[in-house]
Amino acid sequence: MMPVFVRRMSIALLVLGIAMVSAMPARASSVKKFYFYPAGPVIVDKGSTGDMLVIGGDVQITGKLTGNVSVVGGDVILASGTITGDVVVVGGELFADEPSHVAGTSVVLASVLKRNHTALLLISALFWLLAIGFGFYFFPEHIRENSFEFADDFVRAILLGIYTAATLVILSILSFILIQVVVGIFLLIVVAVFGIALYLFSVLTVFQFLGELIWKRMLNIPVPGLVQMVTGLVIYEALAWFGFIGVVGTLILVLGTMGASLLSRFGTFKPWFGAHRYWGQG
Repeated sequence: MMPVFVRRMSIALLVLGIAMVSAMPARASSVKKFYFYPAGPVIVDKGSTGDMLVIGGDVQITGKLTGNVSVVGGDVILASGTITGDVVVVGGELFADEPSHVAGTSVVLASVLKRNHTALLLISALFWLLAIGFGFYFFPEHIRENSFEFADDFVRAILLGIYTAATLVILSILSFILIQVVVGIFLLIVVAVFGIALYLFSVLTVFQFLGELIWKRMLNIPVPGLVQMVTGLVIYEALAWFGFIGVVGTLILVLGTMGASLLSRFGTFKPWFGAHRYWGQG
């Protein structure tokens, strides 16, 4: 009884912590060489120096930022603010009032995806349907095994997923710093390939997990694995319509399956580099 209670309390505290961190706005310090803040707004209300990268959140600038600004999946809002460098916005908008000024080049890409949720939903659904077909044809057993690992050890999987995501971010930053040498280019390629493969496999595992949850656990109706994954895709896409709760739920599922993918060796349960899956395993 006690281990079950501890596990449930750990999950509740973890969800609460992620929700609080994601909801809190961040204020950029006076001097910042590199700023990364996922899924939350960033406010620059005083003079700041350095380049800024924000993923999944808006940037509101009311002061002077000496540097470049890059935003993915968010807006740049200039309210009597000044940016001395370039501005790149992908999947968002650039809003600037009359006194505001961007000294460098302003580039806005794929802003329609944020305005038109239907177009974004259709593009995302089409991509993941193709990914489901590929994954179900080549790796159906691996995806099912990874889904089982995620359900069996949820807390451990999500903690490892958070650690993995943080490690990938740090390695990405390091590769950008070393991009002028061969080591940086090689590191960037390795991180990108591994990160994309891990993300795709993890999201396919989310589809499998959600489909099994509906058909096997709740309805107790036997259906083909492909139907389970498509059902999981529908639920996954529907989470986007639940605002902040949907974002947190999606984040937990993806991070958890990322951790499970490493625990299960991408569903193979084979040792990596001669290392066994568990300590003391013979």
